[in-house]
Amino acid sequence: MVVTEKIRKIAQDIKDIKIQGASNIELSAIEAIKEFIIEDKNKSKFVENLQENINHLVKQRPNEPKLRNSLNYILYKAYYYRLEDNNKKLIEEIKNYKENTEKGNFKVSEIASQLIEKGSKILTHCHSTLVENAFKIAHDKGVDFEVYCTETRPRYQGRITAKNLSDYGIKTTMIVDSGVSQVLKKCDYFFTGADVIFSDGSIMNKVGTHTISLMANNFKTPHIILTTTNCCEMDAMYNIKGTIETRDVNEVWEEEKRPKTLQILNPAFDIIPKELIDKFITEVGVFSPETLHLWVNQDKFER
Repeated sequence: MVVTEKIRKIAQDIKDIKIQGASNIELSAIEAIKEFIIEDKNKSKFVENLQENINHLVKQRPNEPKLRNSLNYILYKAYYYRLEDNNKKLIEEIKNYKENTEKGNFKVSEIASQLIEKGSKILTHCHSTLVENAFKIAHDKGVDFEVYCTETRPRYQGRITAKNLSDYGIKTTMIVDSGVSQVLKKCDYFFTGADVIFSDGSIMNKVGTHTISLMANNFKTPHIILTTTNCCEMDAMYNIKGTIETRDVNEVWEEEKRPKTLQILNPAFDIIPKELIDKFITEVGVFSPETLHLWVNQDKFER
């Protein structure tokens, strides 16, 4: 059984960052797998086929535990319901799981929005749907505040943030990545998402986050992480900070235009130590770096 064309399309969009951000990747993959389950007619090899398609999605972004944790949950449920004829219960489980995930995402943004007050100035880096929605919720409440966002080179994901917030009517200023110190010193918060949360409370996020977090610490600007507990790395085999994705150097400088002997590094992520993080805002509450993973592990073992 080969991976279906629909799954290949979603996987390629994830790899090419057409679908980007941990929450968007997770929800898109869940929906794609749900459609695969509905359409799959090979009942004798259903679980094997499902696992092959799940593996194809997961391997596109090895640094995305949120994606891996959700699809592992679906695979677990598939084994549980494997003798069912029409997969009706499994599909219903997935629908409920996706709905609860969306509710959890909204709750994170709602809690974070409560930090935003009249006159607040907040910096954000890259594009996080949770961060963007926190700003939108605060704006809907009538709060007058200002957002600064980086370009986020080399793929300029910060332009997504800038456009979405500006179109929503939020006062937004975009700044080049190397110029953030000029605005960070007057900001009340530095908001980001997190692609991975490690067991010691450190995180992995878009490259550039560590540099800005260091500056935020120098200026006494709290670095607030908006995330969900599903971003916690639960698999000890994957809990290796040295495994950081590097991307095509042509994103930085096209081959035909750059010097032939020039070497280019294009890492996709940074590791941000827990000492630079003020707090985590999650769907189950607010945590310090020291307490978040303890809660997640306790919850896991109590299930």
